[in-house]
Amino acid sequence: MFKKSTSPKSSGDTTFISAECQITGTIIINGNARVDGKIEGTVHVSGDLIIGASAFLQADIEANTVSIAGEVRGNIKTSDLLELNATARLFGDICTRQFKVEQGAQFTGTSQILDETTPLLTVHEKSKEPRSVKETKRAASHS
Repeated sequence: MFKKSTSPKSSGDTTFISAECQITGTIIINGNARVDGKIEGTVHVSGDLIIGASAFLQADIEANTVSIAGEVRGNIKTSDLLELNATARLFGDICTRQFKVEQGAQFTGTSQILDETTPLLTVHEKSKEPRSVKETKRAASHS
């Protein structure tokens, strides 16, 4: 009666989180995303992330590129570019290859700029979990 599409979405799709939306927890997005709402937790985006002027994120973020116009309280890791627009407010530490700040943006934290020879950050790879479990066990055994 109803046909369910089994084909995966293309990488050109963008996930939108509207201004009326509030999310708590871990968000994993394959592709690009735009956030205009409120998020508390962790955000992993395999593509580009745009944080709109009305957005408030109390979250650690990993993405290819991040453009901020709203407020972020948390650490950010990008494999390419972090951009703070004039209305951006960022409270947290950053690790990125390129850092662009427009006049009027607010940034409180530390920055680590990666050079071209530094390996790219991997965003939410499946092998992360076993590594972190192993590291946790190793740390626990040394206590």
